[in-house]
Amino acid sequence: MAKDDDYKNRSVGLPITIFIVFLTICLMIPLGKVMIMWGIKSAYEGLGRSSISSSVRQKSSEELLLEEKVLERGDHRFTWTTDDIINLQIKDTAAGQNGASLDQVLEKHGKASSFFYTESNGNIELDYTSEIIQGRHSHLSLTFEKDGAGYHLIRKSANILDEAYPTLPQGNSPHLWTKDEIAGLQVRDESTGNPGISYEEIIQLFGLPRESEVFISRLDAADSQHIGLELQYLTSDERYNNEWFHLIFHRQEDGVFRLTTVTSHIDRRER
Repeated sequence: MAKDDDYKNRSVGLPITIFIVFLTICLMIPLGKVMIMWGIKSAYEGLGRSSISSSVRQKSSEELLLEEKVLERGDHRFTWTTDDIINLQIKDTAAGQNGASLDQVLEKHGKASSFFYTESNGNIELDYTSEIIQGRHSHLSLTFEKDGAGYHLIRKSANILDEAYPTLPQGNSPHLWTKDEIAGLQVRDESTGNPGISYEEIIQLFGLPRESEVFISRLDAADSQHIGLELQYLTSDERYNNEWFHLIFHRQEDGVFRLTTVTSHIDRRER
């Protein structure tokens, strides 16, 4: 009889025990997953904080003083003209030119929109940016080399929206260029003596462009100054949804902008 009772107890207790063990395991699995995920998240957060703290560079006292001197904290007014940038001299030791000084630039054109300091050599870069007009703006980048106690210009590059080279007023219908018109453009070629069609002739024949931009650059003393003008028009080819095409002019010694490059979808896909 005692054996029967013991067998009954074990018959009832064993399933209960198995059920409790199974339930415990089921509860522990998601809990374990939660703990693992929490651990991974904590590790990543710690790594992120470590990465951020290590990437924050302590600014030197010299950099802080320069930043205060050259960086505009409020609204900036873009006062640069195309001629201002063209006439801006860069340092050329061989030619005996010191280049425009930082103080001269700040005195005439004010503080910059942004500022970058190169810790390795002490050089600085100033960026001047105009207000955005119809999605576009002028931009000038100037690099100054530390020269004793002062700074002198060693590099310049700019993209300028110049009123001297206007664009088609909004709402006006542009001239849509044909393939034959594009193919017939006279591009400057020194090997043949072709001077290239001038900017003034293009405007007279085809009207104002949709977009116009002057670009200027001189990257170092050994580089010559590049002064160019880019116009953007539309084609009449509906096959390519009236895509843009570009006319690029370079200013010659006589001051005339003459066509040097033509790029269009017709050139890329059909010729």
